[in-house]
Amino acid sequence: MSAGIPGIQAAVPYVLCSDAGAVSDWCQQILGLEERSRWTDDDGIVTNVELRAGDSEVWLDGPVPDWPQRLEGLGSWIGILVDDVDAVYNAIRPRVASLEPPVDREFGARLLTLRDPEGHEWSFIQRT
Repeated sequence: MSAGIPGIQAAVPYVLCSDAGAVSDWCQQILGLEERSRWTDDDGIVTNVELRAGDSEVWLDGPVPDWPQRLEGLGSWIGILVDDVDAVYNAIRPRVASLEPPVDREFGARLLTLRDPEGHEWSFIQRT
């Protein structure tokens, strides 16, 4: 068994987006994440965003208009560990018209999953 790598603080998902600014706005409005930094090019197009998710971060990159084709149609999945997934569901539910309730999974987790406007899946995870 490996002793691990010393000093690891958190993983940082890197999400390719057609419109990183729009995905960041959605993450803030729907998921309640906090935008840490936003970069734009000379034309004002958002090229990178850093979002704070608890003690971790999620980085958005764009525009990458062909990201689904580059990844053979696969989108991204971002998991965020939380203490109470049902509390997250109750907080998000008023902002999302068709939000499915959390489900218990066979691998010892309760998940609440939703998709952003570009098709990325965002799951809130409570270990059971």
